[in-house]
Amino acid sequence: LQIGPDDICFSVPKIYFAYGFGNSITFPFSVGATTLLMSGQPRPDYVLEMIETWRPTVLFGLPTLYTALARAESLEKRDLSSLRQSMSAAEILSEDVYNAWKAQTGHGPTEGLGSTELLHIYLSNTLDDHRIGAAGKRVPGYEVRLETPDGHAAASGEEGVMFVRGHSSAPCYWNRPEKTRDTMRGDWIYTGDRFVEKDGYFYFQGRADELIKVSGQWVWPLEVERCLNEHPDVHECAVLAHELPDRRMALRAVVRLKDPCGEGDEQTERLRQYVKEQLTPFKSPRIFEYIDELPKTGTGKIDRQALPAPDGCTCGSWT
Repeated sequence: LQIGPDDICFSVPKIYFAYGFGNSITFPFSVGATTLLMSGQPRPDYVLEMIETWRPTVLFGLPTLYTALARAESLEKRDLSSLRQSMSAAEILSEDVYNAWKAQTGHGPTEGLGSTELLHIYLSNTLDDHRIGAAGKRVPGYEVRLETPDGHAAASGEEGVMFVRGHSSAPCYWNRPEKTRDTMRGDWIYTGDRFVEKDGYFYFQGRADELIKVSGQWVWPLEVERCLNEHPDVHECAVLAHELPDRRMALRAVVRLKDPCGEGDEQTERLRQYVKEQLTPFKSPRIFEYIDELPKTGTGKIDRQALPAPDGCTCGSWT
């Protein structure tokens, strides 16, 4: 991060999250920098107003925040020249949002990945070396390894589940011994995240327990979600597994469009064809639903548990 005493750090995620704690407390206080705090909900115009008024130099956010900021109507009118660096974590940032933010600030959000169990980020890109789609390289002070399903070390380019260890590691979960045994394996943290390593950079492949078998083939929902998010009509979306009445599994896409008036069968067919062309036909969601707003967690991630049931959406298109 190369934070110095003259920096002003503005973390939109709050201090009571591990990510926000490091951004607002640990890092700036370690060098005598200034912290900018914001109360209330992180509405795009409110965040942009804070940047314009208080002139922070380093911004910390999540992909959902950068998506909202990049598509805010007032963005081009704002003075964001104080920002020298923007950080993103928790989820994968789409290339179009990266480029849109870079067009406004001169730099794209620098991606990293961490977890509460390790207190903060252990993989990160850098401002001058950012690989789109990569969580980044190992942060000094941490050890990471990828393990194949048979327990062997994954070779470069081979998929494996990530284990991490470092001196900031949590020793246990409070009053959850079974969860502790599953995650804290010796001095390693079992993340449950699947990665591929290439040239020292790690590329997220999904959760170890998130693969869905559709039409006899394994599908990673996040891959389909990322594809739909690249479509020019889509503001944001979530792709989930859905069990059909005959017990077969299908993909269900819950979509927020940039223009709500575009909902309907024609729009659904455009999105379905887009996935078929960009990926492969069996990865195209069977169910498309449209809602005005996707629910978010306290950190700003999409809250998949709070998404409406298929019969509770504002508009749906089934095939």
